[in-house]
Amino acid sequence: MANIIDAHCHFLTKEYVDALKKHDRITEDGFPIPSWSLEEQLSYMEVTGIGHGILSLSSPHGHFGDDGEAAELNRSINETAAELKKRYPGKFSFAACLPLPNGTLAAKEAAYAMDVLGACGVKAPSQAGGVYLGDERFVPLMEELERREGVLLIHPTKPPVVPGGCFTSGPLPLLEFLNDTTRAVINLIATGTLSRYPHVRVVVPHCGSFLPNIIDRLTGITKLLASKGAGEAVDVQKSLDSLYFDLAGDIYPRGISIVRSLSEDSHLLFGGDFPYTPTEFVVEKIKRMQKDESLKGSLEGIFSGNAKRLFGI
Repeated sequence: MANIIDAHCHFLTKEYVDALKKHDRITEDGFPIPSWSLEEQLSYMEVTGIGHGILSLSSPHGHFGDDGEAAELNRSINETAAELKKRYPGKFSFAACLPLPNGTLAAKEAAYAMDVLGACGVKAPSQAGGVYLGDERFVPLMEELERREGVLLIHPTKPPVVPGGCFTSGPLPLLEFLNDTTRAVINLIATGTLSRYPHVRVVVPHCGSFLPNIIDRLTGITKLLASKGAGEAVDVQKSLDSLYFDLAGDIYPRGISIVRSLSEDSHLLFGGDFPYTPTEFVVEKIKRMQKDESLKGSLEGIFSGNAKRLFGI
């Protein structure tokens, strides 16, 4: 099957990589920053049968302590993505990166990116400077997205504190990225943010991270707290049903069935995670999905139809 839409696809600009080097963040994640070029991206898409890529920034998040610098850097990255979209119509979309944790600047950049540059949504880190999604400081951004019925793609980044002395202290994508995404989504649910902004479509990466393992516990704990007068009642299931999930990362043999226990297939999106995941790994995943009999009635939607509806492609 060709013409897959890749909803979790990264690119790196020279300005972004230079900023990482300047602030000594190039090895922050304990995972090698890959090379990226347009030629490599197009080759990846040709080999895998991906007809459309939704480009977004990965980690580290592009804010290094100075709002002005972050605003300039994120604008530059978004302009590069917009130029790719313009040069290759029908081939690329992009989710704009934002100068969070400044919610006001982020809302302004989101509006500019969608109105002027043609972004199909925005990408936000799980947290920025220790401020997690769901925090009241992000209200201006959420209000802007609610007004537009916009799409927000979450991507994990290094959490404020990482335990030392164990293997997972090194390659952060193994555990800490999933932890941080899960924290962010739990915060969005438990603070009532998803209920207050019901028209913001939120995409959770990496098969829902650890959310499938903890959602029942979250439901029970929020009910218990509310019954003791220690918290507001939260409709966890309603919030959960509003979320979308990408399939970036390793989904076989267990990941695909775990995320499907959490979500309807109509809310699943294909994700390759290129260039952080090599082309051959993505090819193998696509082949396994095509051979998976349990996906037979849902594969077209997961590969392209769900993303077309969500992003308006």
